[in-house]
Amino acid sequence: MQTIQNQLPLQDQLTLLLRAYRTVRFCDACLALKMGAFLRDVREAVLLIGNGFQISSGKCSECLQEKTVVRALAA
Repeated sequence: MQTIQNQLPLQDQLTLLLRAYRTVRFCDACLALKMGAFLRDVREAVLLIGNGFQISSGKCSECLQEKTVVRALAA
């Protein structure tokens, strides 16, 4: 059975995930693994998510590597 979240476009799924884990910084590769999506699609979605998110250099909270990471900003 598919959940409602799996029926949403990848960009919307990404937005929900980042807001749920507001204090966590994710690199694109870890987001792709967590979401079960292709890396290329996640990279594109990250670029399209818009305001309310921070993309910067930093340490990914999942793989602990220094990379470009994204996180949701406080509402």
